[in-house]
Amino acid sequence: MPTPATDSPTRVRRIYDGHAGLYASSVVTEAAALLDTYLAVAEQHGLDREAADGEGWLALAAAEAVSRKYRRPKTERTSVELNKLSTALSNALTAEGLEVVPTPVRMGVGVAPVPGGPTWGMAGGLAVALYSDSGWELMLNATRTTSHSIHAPVTEAGAAEVAQLVHGVLVGATRDPFRRGR
Repeated sequence: MPTPATDSPTRVRRIYDGHAGLYASSVVTEAAALLDTYLAVAEQHGLDREAADGEGWLALAAAEAVSRKYRRPKTERTSVELNKLSTALSNALTAEGLEVVPTPVRMGVGVAPVPGGPTWGMAGGLAVALYSDSGWELMLNATRTTSHSIHAPVTEAGAAEVAQLVHGVLVGATRDPFRRGR
């Protein structure tokens, strides 16, 4: 049996890769730091890392605790905040070399497919939406679609991370949450 990776970022990334959502690098880094803290506390109580987290429960707890921070805001966002973040996202997508296009997705920013990238039937690329009571959501740029959470800070810096993830999905470098058997 292969030896499992022991570094915290790899362990957290493996957990997140098993989920349907997408996770920004800063979220992985934050969860890995929390896991390291959990493991340090375990060592203070006389447990080595393998004994403390041999089954992976501490890694899972760290991954889940951090990702939950980005699912819903503590208070609803105002329209001014949403417009500012939508503009930041549009700018970040453009900086990634992507084409921002119209979308039927309410509160969404549409992104055109890229040549040679994956396609999704009649959908015209992808869309990212942000609502007053949610985090970032990725969906197909279509009227009826499924959405997948993008766990990233809801900030201008987070918008840049979202744009990087969307770019990765569009070119096939990032796992596509819309594909069956991911």
